[in-house]
Amino acid sequence: MTDIKEMGKMYTSDLLIVGGSIAGLSTAIRAKENNKDLDVLVVDRGVIGWSGQAAKAGNGILGRRREQSVDDFMEFSIKSFGEYLNDQDYLRMHYSNIPDAIDTLNGWGVNISRNPDGSVKTFPLENNLWCQVGIELYNIKSLRKKALEVGVRLLSCVQIFELLTDNNRVIGAVGFDTDHMKYHIFNAKAVALATNGADFKKMGGMFMGYGNGLAAAYRVGAHMRNAEFSTEVDVVSKATYTPVYGCCNVVHNALGENISAKYAPDRVEVSPELVLGMYKEVQEGRGPCYADLTIPDPILMEIGATGHDNDMRIWPDKHRWVEHVHEKVANSGRPPLGDKPEVTVRMNLQAECLYVDKEQKTTVEGLWGSGKISGMGCAYIGFVRGDGLGYALQSGIRAADSMTEYVKSHNLGNIDPAQVAAHKEKIYAPLNRKSDVTPGDIFSQIEEMAFHIDVMLAKSDARIKRVLAKIDEMKQLVPKLTADDPHTLAKCHEAADSLLCLEFIFRAALMRKESRGGRYRHLRVDYPQRDDENWLNWIVIKQGENGEMELFTEELPMERYKFKPEGWKPKAKAE
Repeated sequence: MTDIKEMGKMYTSDLLIVGGSIAGLSTAIRAKENNKDLDVLVVDRGVIGWSGQAAKAGNGILGRRREQSVDDFMEFSIKSFGEYLNDQDYLRMHYSNIPDAIDTLNGWGVNISRNPDGSVKTFPLENNLWCQVGIELYNIKSLRKKALEVGVRLLSCVQIFELLTDNNRVIGAVGFDTDHMKYHIFNAKAVALATNGADFKKMGGMFMGYGNGLAAAYRVGAHMRNAEFSTEVDVVSKATYTPVYGCCNVVHNALGENISAKYAPDRVEVSPELVLGMYKEVQEGRGPCYADLTIPDPILMEIGATGHDNDMRIWPDKHRWVEHVHEKVANSGRPPLGDKPEVTVRMNLQAECLYVDKEQKTTVEGLWGSGKISGMGCAYIGFVRGDGLGYALQSGIRAADSMTEYVKSHNLGNIDPAQVAAHKEKIYAPLNRKSDVTPGDIFSQIEEMAFHIDVMLAKSDARIKRVLAKIDEMKQLVPKLTADDPHTLAKCHEAADSLLCLEFIFRAALMRKESRGGRYRHLRVDYPQRDDENWLNWIVIKQGENGEMELFTEELPMERYKFKPEGWKPKAKAE
């Protein structure tokens, strides 16, 4: 058997963190603060400090002042966004810790909104249940600086595709560098996946996750949860395809009628009902739609980029970025956006379904998940605007605290050379194929098949089965994918893993015969009502012994939860 060190470049560390955006860097920094002697290595496919979703966000982070009621916020969130499918224990922990997490971020050197005395400046939302905190757009650069200061090791431009195991415990990972395609082998006492989920390479999308972390976790036995809650909707400028923040109550049709009031009145977020209403208006000849930003809507003022030039609600670098986008639009010969920009719908399909507990542990020993990869899998369900950053931060802190304790009693696992060799053969296989099948063949078919409003949003039994049949067809292309350079080789595995994540979504969507959820809504036109009697359950996915996908339900412990649906009654126990 070939020596492992001859197969590729070897790394060892106490903690291996895959993903170097806000979740991964938060995990790393917190772990070093917990124990400065820990060897912590962060690996990212991009350049750490400039990659990841948080490097393109920074429009504000969800806040809660200490005097604001956790119970009131929970009740609103559970009713409006999660529709009772939340893990209420997790949600309470998360909301309770928001003030401390913001203070931690502040202490790590990330620029956030401050009062003259240096305290955190908050911006209450209309119902005063929670607030927003301004945050710099380039927050990841600040976290990178902090990580280096505390001794975290950073390795950029290396992409992870498979996890290593020893007796069903995750002990490392393998992948290759995207410059020279050299094989890299990692051995660690504990591993955290802080990668993106899967965003399916839709043209014009802001964030490009390919589900490599989800797929790798699934292949070593990790469970997925809530994959069906996958579609995020937004109203965007037709000229720039960027969100018109806070316009959810001021969308009009070409006749000047406020269709927000018609289809989805008094919302704090863009809803599926508004999106379907906009689609209906255009289909019936009353388009195009526009956002009337002259209307003094409180949500527009609180969330949108108006009225905040000097108060740090929207950080100045975000304004500069928006101005840059508008300037490029003007230079392209298009008319300026103005106060009534024409708007359209953007639907983001994404899998964020890695099953984690309150410590961010997955169902496999030695493996944690922090950040977007586990955004639905933690059973939080239904982020409000700005909590993508907040969840990434807090989940990283929680993962670090748990991992720090774990490594006190665990050593490096034993790497199996045969496993390393098998992964290497699989990863480099597309280089040796004589085929004309490319990753683009899969990505283009995913876009043509899945990115339609009647599939992404308004699902039905027949539509879901049509997608699943097409997925089965596309699976036959995976063993034929071919590559001749590092970039295309990575794309081969991204295409294959995206296809697997798409199957997670539609298998779970077929099983859940109801409609439920807020911002990440599962909508079935053939089951349009919420069904609390039969579907207060999480859908869990695992890889079966035969390699096929297995789905089962996990009933929520509603008896001990404080907030229950109206009319809920405990099920009678069997005799």
